[in-house]
Amino acid sequence: MRVTWIALLACLLTACSNADPGTTPISAADHKALRALSDRFVAGWLANDRRAVMGDIAPEAVFIPHDGVKPKVGYKAIDAFWFPNGKAVGKVAAFKHNISAIDGSGDRAVFYGRSDLTWQDNKQRYHWIGNFLFSARKERGRWLVTHMMSSDEPPVVKDLPIPHSTSGEQSR
Repeated sequence: MRVTWIALLACLLTACSNADPGTTPISAADHKALRALSDRFVAGWLANDRRAVMGDIAPEAVFIPHDGVKPKVGYKAIDAFWFPNGKAVGKVAAFKHNISAIDGSGDRAVFYGRSDLTWQDNKQRYHWIGNFLFSARKERGRWLVTHMMSSDEPPVVKDLPIPHSTSGEQSR
């Protein structure tokens, strides 16, 4: 899997750097905007805010999940995957996106890095450390995510304590 990641990253970075000779590399302001896009994505998950998570996703975006899960093609498919029935199934307890590099030219960019994600439902907590790769397009001055890929190590899974139910009686 690591070889696949490296090959894909090399192809994407080469495509960005081999653009038309007349196309200029993305600016420092673009680098800052792409970091802010990543920060909004993470903050959206931490706040369980569907609009924030999906806010920078292009209509035709493609998400390639971890562990060989079938790619989700298009905004609606990604939204349904992350937010079935309009809301997240569990909650993101902790999330970091540490960007390793950003490259691009003109209106196209790629950034990748390491992620550290803790997600839980009512019964278990999952902790994944892995890699992410985002491709973005600048449209009318705004960067939109067009492709996302994640590759995680097997999660550390912990059972959560089962809450005790109360019968409404007070103990004496």
